[in-house]
Amino acid sequence: MDDAVPLRRFNLLDEPWIPCILSDGSLRELSLREVFREAPRIRSISGDLPQQNMPLMRLLLAILYCAYCDTEASRSDALKLWNYLWKRGSFDTGVLDGYFDEFHDRFYLLDPERPFYQVPGLTYVGDKEYDSVGEMIADVPKPDKFLFSMRSPNALESIDFAQAARWLVFLQAYDTAGIKSPVIGNTHINKGKVYAPKGLSGTGWLGVIGPIMVEGESLFRTLLLNWCLYDPADDGVRLFGNKDDVPPWESGDSPGPDLTVRTAFTGPVDALTFQSRRVRLVPNDDGTRIVGMVNCYGDVIAAYDTDACEKMTAWRVSETQRKKLGLSTPPLMPVTHDAGKALWRGLGPILAVADRDLRPGVLRWVEELQANGCLDSQEHVLAVFSIHTQGMTYGTQSSVYETGIDDVLTLPLSFSRRDYPAINTVVDIIDKTSMSVDLVLSNYVRNLCIAAGDHAAGSRAQAAADHVREDAYARLDVLFRDRLAGFTADKDYESYGNAWRDDIHRMLVAIGGEYRSDSNAPMFVERDSGRMGLMSVARATQLFLGGLNKYLGTIANDRKGA
Repeated sequence: MDDAVPLRRFNLLDEPWIPCILSDGSLRELSLREVFREAPRIRSISGDLPQQNMPLMRLLLAILYCAYCDTEASRSDALKLWNYLWKRGSFDTGVLDGYFDEFHDRFYLLDPERPFYQVPGLTYVGDKEYDSVGEMIADVPKPDKFLFSMRSPNALESIDFAQAARWLVFLQAYDTAGIKSPVIGNTHINKGKVYAPKGLSGTGWLGVIGPIMVEGESLFRTLLLNWCLYDPADDGVRLFGNKDDVPPWESGDSPGPDLTVRTAFTGPVDALTFQSRRVRLVPNDDGTRIVGMVNCYGDVIAAYDTDACEKMTAWRVSETQRKKLGLSTPPLMPVTHDAGKALWRGLGPILAVADRDLRPGVLRWVEELQANGCLDSQEHVLAVFSIHTQGMTYGTQSSVYETGIDDVLTLPLSFSRRDYPAINTVVDIIDKTSMSVDLVLSNYVRNLCIAAGDHAAGSRAQAAADHVREDAYARLDVLFRDRLAGFTADKDYESYGNAWRDDIHRMLVAIGGEYRSDSNAPMFVERDSGRMGLMSVARATQLFLGGLNKYLGTIANDRKGA
């Protein structure tokens, strides 16, 4: 079908394809050149799905590493460059345009020899020509599920080049695992099918980690805050000016069709542009729209101990993986996001430092910038920053998308410091809140069901407890976000933390009281609860209030410092 297509179509450097929200609130699609030129006046990227933003941001970061690459630069030189750009307030268009001119021909979406993020000539084995274009779009249901979709199936016969470019970048980052149709040249075909290598995740790389970025008030600042030029605690891998760390568009040869098991990243650029799929976009007969794709497994890498190059996730020590892999020491595994939890509920691994500093590299980079006085210079001061988490969760052996993750939390800049005393207070409050909601409040609901005399209360009580727990976290959400944003360095962390605990305590007492009022349990009638003995509303309430006191302390109305 695509044999008659002109040689080259749609250069990503020149054609608008990245949707951006500008500082005045308007929405515009910009080319790569325009994005870097207008970065100070862009508030954020705004993809077809929020989860497109992270892969696009990582592409922009990779371009920064490459355009400004200086193999002779020392750490001091790198920091001077960063500081120069931060104070300047914009990128050097001469530097970027020079780089773009050098590699201009490698950014064509359609190209017979070097299509961007694709394998030229990639062809399925057998009679299958290509998959429908809907297969590359995350929020498109399978054909038999269109009854429940807001999308029209007829609208998905084709997409324009700009959309295709965005979904291509997303696909390389988040594609599902499962069975893939074999392509000519793949040497891992098993009974006419291709599977991910045993023991390795088959999703795109961002589906393996818990993606995190630091955000400023403009795209320019966001890019700089995530542009880790060195790791202050690790000299093992050169992050900036690494001549061996090149993106796909700079490599001498186009990638072949076969699956490749990788053992390590060459550097941050490799991680940011990891080609987890061998893919080719298929245009219509006149080469004006994309109607399908050929897609199979590409580069695959084990997630453990990749922290030297992957700077946009938190890490954890895994004894389970040590035993599974037969390693002498526990490896580091990425901390993934829980779609059922707000970001503040998982702040511990992101902010706190125990025996080892396993925070995301981007957060440690912000701390390094702060320590070197780069963020507090006159009109270029940075007082607050945002942590933005995104991701996809998968179902049925990671072969389908389940839900998307997108959450932002604004914090005072001092939270980037590992030694900031308030961090321990925050982590303790989060832990105690979890115990108060998941254990104390949930048990209260179950005990009230028992006190009501519902002998078949097991499943119903659990459902009621789950509902009340979800409601509690939803109502606590605004409180936590406000308290975190207000926990500035001038606050007394002990008194501020105590006042915060009081707020939580009062809210949970109110939620418990609302459920008790709606319950049909008589106040003083006792029921046999088995393990807990006789249960009544009075005893359930006593246990509830005592549990809250245990984890949150008694409410002191005369406390100051809120």
